[in-house]
Amino acid sequence: MKMDTPDRITGKLKSVETLVPATHVHSYPSGGVHGRIVHAIGEEIVSGVFAPGERLPGDSDLIERFKASRTAIREAMKVLATKGLIDARQRAGTSVRARNDWDLLDADVLSWHSPETIGEKLAGDLVELRELIEPIAARLAANRASEDDIEHMENAWRQMEAGVDDLELYYAGDVAFHLSVLAACHNQIMQRLDSIIGTVLSLSFELQKDTLVGPHEGLDAHYLIIDRIRARDRRGAERAMRAVIGRAKDEIGRREDWPRPRPAAG
Repeated sequence: MKMDTPDRITGKLKSVETLVPATHVHSYPSGGVHGRIVHAIGEEIVSGVFAPGERLPGDSDLIERFKASRTAIREAMKVLATKGLIDARQRAGTSVRARNDWDLLDADVLSWHSPETIGEKLAGDLVELRELIEPIAARLAANRASEDDIEHMENAWRQMEAGVDDLELYYAGDVAFHLSVLAACHNQIMQRLDSIIGTVLSLSFELQKDTLVGPHEGLDAHYLIIDRIRARDRRGAERAMRAVIGRAKDEIGRREDWPRPRPAAG
């Protein structure tokens, strides 16, 4: 079957201005007193300001810093504890837990990482997660996607096209594209992973920025996914998605400035 070219769909697409840029999806609201404390301290822990094993400042210091009540501070600590970041013990204070204890299936914990703090091992794990989920999602989408689903993919692809010279716009469209494929598989469990996958994608793309080669090639590779899904070619859609992820894997693999995590506090 002949592949549609991008020019043939121009008239069917919404304008770029109607698209919503994809961003990290927080599982805990960032507004209000609690949210401000949770996100501020969570980011500091993940970024290494506080190393594993290190004690956090006491309640009095945090009350002064955030101009918040003791109740608000303690509620924020409870949230961070549920994310596996801290351990609060009576008389021993609150300390940062080992990295292996952090809940990496929590969208906030993932989003608090950055290209400056994420390690090579975690970056590889993120790509492996994509390899496990996204090709199967594309295969399912080739069998289940509606015309509306395909239109959403095309809209996201058009945002990528508009962002060839603007990486922020390009990657926002790229995240939206992959989430639209995930939605088109119509699997309830996979769809519940959208906040995790969205954050994984955003982190992956941040890591690719310095090593990105040929955005135009990426456009063609992504459009092939749409074409194979529209053609109901399950194997072709899966192969096309694997090729896109493989390209991302190669770009991340060219990165050389991986950070070294702070050693645990003695």
